[in-house]
Amino acid sequence: MERYEDFSSITRNSLLHALTENGEHLGDSEITSLMEAYDSLSTFPDVNAALNRIAADPTIHAVVFSNGSKAMVSNSVIGSRDLAPHASVFQDLVTVDEIRRYKPSRASYQHLAEKVGKQPSQMSELWLISGNPFDIVGARSMGMNAIWIDRAGRGWQDAAAPELQPSAIVRSLEHIVNEIKGRHK
Repeated sequence: MERYEDFSSITRNSLLHALTENGEHLGDSEITSLMEAYDSLSTFPDVNAALNRIAADPTIHAVVFSNGSKAMVSNSVIGSRDLAPHASVFQDLVTVDEIRRYKPSRASYQHLAEKVGKQPSQMSELWLISGNPFDIVGARSMGMNAIWIDRAGRGWQDAAAPELQPSAIVRSLEHIVNEIKGRHK
């Protein structure tokens, strides 16, 4: 739609929609409390080990790339008791705020490349790691490598763009470093 609204507003509006759709009502203080909880979500069990492996490998330059606002993502990384100890692993927090275009728009992935100092011809040097099929397809459409996290073990099922398969599929984040290293030998 080419329409942009801050991701925190979208998250809040989505919460309000879900409440209404389910016939529930929360007061303003309860909604505020839920929104604040979003900043300190727990991570999946495999995150800690994966971030330790990334931190131990100086050839991997990790950044957070998100549709969330810069403040929202920063609060999540710093405010999460699971992520805060690993905050230094991330060399940057890249969000779509500056370009006001959400992933999977082409502009969002071009923005990531620019922020990490890559030219369009170097997109294949970038690896996107995600459990979101839309993000995998968006990255692959730009020539990036993409690892899909298939924690449920159901296999790749996205048929919207069958030619845009993940570069690799793993069940756990612990395996991403091996996948990246295995393809850059």
